Amino acid sequence: MSGQTILTIVMLALLVIWLAQLALLWMVANNEGNDPVMVVSGAAIFFPVSFPVAQFLPNAVNRVGGFWESITNSIFGAGGAQADMPPISSTGPMQSTATAEARLLIDGTEFPLSLPRTRMGRYPNNEVVIDHPTVSAYHAEIIRRPDNRHEIVDRESRNGTRVNGALIRSQILKDGDLITLGGSTLHYLSSPAPAQPAYQSPADVDEMYRPGGQTSPVSHSSDPNNYPPE
Repeated sequence: MSGQTILTIVMLALLVIWLAQLALLWMVANNEGNDPVMVVSGAAIFFPVSFPVAQFLPNAVNRVGGFWESITNSIFGAGGAQADMPPISSTGPMQSTATAEARLLIDGTEFPLSLPRTRMGRYPNNEVVIDHPTVSAYHAEIIRRPDNRHEIVDRESRNGTRVNGALIRSQILKDGDLITLGGSTLHYLSSPAPAQPAYQSPADVDEMYRPGGQTSPVSHSSDPNNYPPE
């Protein structure tokens, strides 16, 4: 058997192993609620050890996958469910019609968690972009579980992910949890936002009459919050 034949057999065997690893990564990503396209595209370049690299160096795979995603979006435009959504950034509010109650509170601005997976990090193709030097490119993600609870997963970030001060790899979130990504903090909220009571000016209240023609007593105040609830 010639050396050329042996080399061909070895290359074919490596190719089969590589394709099997990519298929396995696709299934694992689906089971874990991750984006299989991004995982497979990020791992494919590490031929023929794609699966081990994805398991032990997920941040490297995410970086490569994010690079290919940004190239694809720049050529063809963003597709899928996220195409019609405005970009989310921790530096400004997002205008959204999402009705999901679960949301992140960052610097006084609320960002609804309306997607099955919300990635957070410094790179612009994250769903929530946090422009802070201590935040990794793909720092963490929040996954909506089948039971509609949310789970935060650290993506092998350099400075770690904390929930209520405790360093975590993954954790189910509860209403009011304080999340720390590097040096950036945000709150997870899952309870309905409190309704704002209707405010009536003192002049409007003065026009109201009780039955019998008696005016209602009114305590005037410059602070609308001092008014009794209706």
